[in-house]
Amino acid sequence: MSRYRNVFQLIITIAITLISVGCLGITPHENFKAHLYQKIGMRLDDIPSYWWPYEEDKVDTKVLPNGNIENKYKYRGTCFYIYEIDPKTRKIVGARFEGSEKDCVVNP
Repeated sequence: MSRYRNVFQLIITIAITLISVGCLGITPHENFKAHLYQKIGMRLDDIPSYWWPYEEDKVDTKVLPNGNIENKYKYRGTCFYIYEIDPKTRKIVGARFEGSEKDCVVNP
């Protein structure tokens, strides 16, 4: 029985170490960018309500020279995220952000 307990403890220790190292692999800013860019190609209307963009956080909308729409949203502190949207398909075709790396974060 003691042998199984030692093996089990070893497996748990290895698993915790791998999880800890995995979490250290991406910074909060990189995670923010991953969340931001994963919306590219999605229809604005198909994004679940618990994901950004949040309509109540929109601070600006403008029509770009190419005819696309640019929506700018307040995130936190100095951080804003901006989506370029094709008005015909309502798909997000581009994304960018403005602001400090310390404000543009999503904890992994």
